[in-house]
Amino acid sequence: MIAVKVTILCGFVIASVQCVISMAAEVPLERISRQTAAKQQGSAVVFFAAHQGMTRELLFNPIIFNQVLVNQGSGYDNTSGVFTAPVDGIYQFLFSAQLCRGDHNNFWAFMVNGVETMLCHAQMSGGDTSLNTCFFIENLKKGYRVWIKQLEGSCAWSSATSKTITFSGVLLVREGVSMLGGRYGSGYSCPPPSLSRRQESSSAQQPVSLSCVVISLLVILFLLD
Repeated sequence: MIAVKVTILCGFVIASVQCVISMAAEVPLERISRQTAAKQQGSAVVFFAAHQGMTRELLFNPIIFNQVLVNQGSGYDNTSGVFTAPVDGIYQFLFSAQLCRGDHNNFWAFMVNGVETMLCHAQMSGGDTSLNTCFFIENLKKGYRVWIKQLEGSCAWSSATSKTITFSGVLLVREGVSMLGGRYGSGYSCPPPSLSRRQESSSAQQPVSLSCVVISLLVILFLLD
């Protein structure tokens, strides 16, 4: 009888170890690596600023967006109108402007270190108006400077409440890791990676749960004997 109890006890110990190992294996390594990378990278970089008033038909180089609503990472300077990249990475920028009524041939440029890198154009006539929006994505080195230049003849209008002349940007990718979740260029497809991991985790829990049931039965038999 003692030999039987010893055998059951050994089985209980082995099953417990297997259960612990299986549960530990359920933690996705990719999630751990992303969390570690996020800690190493520090906080996010994102800003959103607005220009109050009109930019009527004059050269602005840069336009100064003095009403700052978001400036995480402290990359944007509202006294100069210039964003300075605090880290290497791929950034996305957006410029929007409510076009003035009348005949205006509007041109705005995304400037990177003093070079016109992308040009936005919108032509208006008569009493029409429209909101013009331009996107720009660039791989920047730390210290690169980005701003918006308005060419002569362009016209946009805004107020303190409308916020229709805006400049914003966000760090998308740093050191190959997406700041929005997941690894850049990993080739993920639908369903989203987070959903796939949940499904895989759910499937992996089945053998672990069965193992725990076996452990419970062994303990009951051992105690009732």
